[in-house]
Amino acid sequence: MLRLGLISVLVIALANGKNLRHEVRKFPDGFLFGTATSSYQVEGAWNDDGKAESIWDRLTHSRPCSVKNCDTGDEFRPKHGGTIGIVLSATWYDPETENDVQAAEDTNQFEWGQYAHPIFSESGDFPPVMKSQIAAKSAEQGFTRSRLPEFTSEEIELVKGSSDFFGVNHYTSAIVYRNDSVIGYHASPSYYDDINIISYKPDDWPGYDWLRVIPEGFYKLLTKIREDYNNPTVFVTENGRMQITAGLEDDERVTYYKLYLEAMLDAMDEGSDVQVYTAWSLMDNFEWMKGYYDRFGLYEVDFSIPERPRTPRKSAYFFKEIIRTRSLDMHYEPDMSAPMMIDEGH
Repeated sequence: MLRLGLISVLVIALANGKNLRHEVRKFPDGFLFGTATSSYQVEGAWNDDGKAESIWDRLTHSRPCSVKNCDTGDEFRPKHGGTIGIVLSATWYDPETENDVQAAEDTNQFEWGQYAHPIFSESGDFPPVMKSQIAAKSAEQGFTRSRLPEFTSEEIELVKGSSDFFGVNHYTSAIVYRNDSVIGYHASPSYYDDINIISYKPDDWPGYDWLRVIPEGFYKLLTKIREDYNNPTVFVTENGRMQITAGLEDDERVTYYKLYLEAMLDAMDEGSDVQVYTAWSLMDNFEWMKGYYDRFGLYEVDFSIPERPRTPRKSAYFFKEIIRTRSLDMHYEPDMSAPMMIDEGH
């Protein structure tokens, strides 16, 4: 009898128009894996050891119940020949219809292209569509010049090529459209009025809340980075899925990792220079406006007692096997009765 996790893989894969691949797929030699955390989201210690107040310290202390459950992050405490890069959070935007292809392209350019284009494109500067649309909107609104600041020629050259790698935080995708219903939909002037689209996530997409499971969007994102920016080295610095209930049998998260890693390998097979994959997150932590409600961790954290014990979930066993074998087996089912140990030689 098929396990629930495998059934989920099959259903979601078919829903996205892809056939489930049965062969074990290998990662290239030298490919790096990791798990991500954030000091504030895990350690807390907001005012220790000379640390100054951050914007999140100010928010959670002055308006604590802006965060779900009124949580705060206070509970936990070229010189060296390295590489320096930038990390961009990038949702992928697809058109609702063939008539919305340009709307989707504009949205990708505004939402993450505005940071990528100045650094990774051959021409530098803001994306042309950003410059033209904001200038046009500004003129309509009575401004004497565009509300978008201009790069000087010196700044364009300074910023262009300044990152050694393209870091990507990616979780999900969305749909966009542009028609007469957009007129007056957004406040004006505003960022979203400048883009001039409406975006949404269909209710029938698999997933929960803002994070819908659309691995094809990850493939399209990596492909666009390769095609638009001369195939830069890519580090996937965050990718993962939350659950909202405690528990170690996180089959939905395992399914998510299987599908998104497969999508990444598809892009790599076509030439995308992805060299690092980092899962979010090593353990449950303070998830910004969601507090401790959304749980992204490979390790479950028991927040109810001071010791904060951490217990590996099924996804931790799955991710360990990926690292151990350096391969993706869509049919692998972890043995959670075995203790979580560091393998000999690692």
